[in-house]
Amino acid sequence: MAAEGVPASAEGKEAAKPVGDFMAQVAAAIAVIFAFLTYYNQEEVGGALIDKFTKGYETPYGIIIIAVGALCFIFASAVLWAKFINRDFWLVRSPGWLYMTCASIIIIVSILAMVFPFKKDPNYGALVGNFFTGLFVAFGGLLKF
Repeated sequence: MAAEGVPASAEGKEAAKPVGDFMAQVAAAIAVIFAFLTYYNQEEVGGALIDKFTKGYETPYGIIIIAVGALCFIFASAVLWAKFINRDFWLVRSPGWLYMTCASIIIIVSILAMVFPFKKDPNYGALVGNFFTGLFVAFGGLLKF
């Protein structure tokens, strides 16, 4: 519903600022960076724990987060550049759906990586970091609606 004296189309364009795109872009990039960090600290070999660090890109969880985060980053970057070139870019509100989808995947996979560890000793710092980057991507998506 439009405010009094303001056309509905002007109100719709006013609500869709590039802040949500920027937040989703940065948070997706940080999610990819966290996926490259140490995900699991120790590995069991022959019944003994050895200090072998498993990076996120060596796990199925990390690969999913890297793929989704990279897709979200590339899409958000393209939308920001398109809005920079043409202020009345046709894709005004739809990026929110992609950002929210990417955020839900990052959040769910981060929780799965914490609850069902790929290795014995999860590094909760990187996993919780991924979880919160998913929340920030979701917040950026919410700003698009």
